[in-house]
Amino acid sequence: MALVIGAYHALLRWGRQERYEHVTAVGYSCVVFGWMTVLSVKQPTHSLRLLGFVALPINLAPFGSLIFCSIIVPQASFVGHLAGIVMGYLVAWDVFVWVDWYWFAVLAFWTAVVFLFSLKATTNIALPFLQVHWNFNQLTGGSGGGGGGGS
Repeated sequence: MALVIGAYHALLRWGRQERYEHVTAVGYSCVVFGWMTVLSVKQPTHSLRLLGFVALPINLAPFGSLIFCSIIVPQASFVGHLAGIVMGYLVAWDVFVWVDWYWFAVLAFWTAVVFLFSLKATTNIALPFLQVHWNFNQLTGGSGGGGGGGS
């Protein structure tokens, strides 16, 4: 999901693609594309038939499925599915082999901390155990709305 959010941020900031400004969901098909990519890297000898007409080598299947999905379902997230393919390659190439239970717990803890501070700073949800002494809108140059900072 972080890869998808990063890609949307890059598209908004440097690609000037305003249509991605309010995209907030990532579906499970991103995970399916990731697993399809892992399969294509780990077992490259098989082939995939699309609609019974086209036989794709399995190493091209994720990209063929991405194009096919984008044509059949135009509202489907091209960026989300592409992020699933990228993450599938990272998993298949053992980039995350170092993540054991200790590192998982550390990453989960810090993700929760950042999430709670972000939630407190950008919304009006009452979290009495958490104090934020800066205003998110001042940091980003935004104005109005949001609230919650400095309570």
